[in-house]
Amino acid sequence: MVIQMLRQVPRPRHKRRVPKQRQRNAFSSKVRKQILQDSDGACRSCSRRATQIHHVMPRGRGGRGVYTNGMAVCNDCHAKIHRNNDVLEYWIETYRQQHGDNFYKDRWDM
Repeated sequence: MVIQMLRQVPRPRHKRRVPKQRQRNAFSSKVRKQILQDSDGACRSCSRRATQIHHVMPRGRGGRGVYTNGMAVCNDCHAKIHRNNDVLEYWIETYRQQHGDNFYKDRWDM
């Protein structure tokens, strides 16, 4: 005999007011395309063909998947940015000067 456990609290049927963090941190396909298109498909660091989108402000530090926090990079430069904290800080400061202090935040962070 199999006993089924009934869920004590029914699942909500409403839409979340604020999306989950995972959704807010991911770049949408529309934003990815726009970042690559605006960079002409070139890496911002070395001008080779860009294949990836880098979070300028890392997700672990609150960086969201918004256009102003995205940077088109090639695989080698992406790895270099993640290995070298000085390079990461350089790009964070560059984007802060270009887009303002809240360049990495979305509308729910404001």
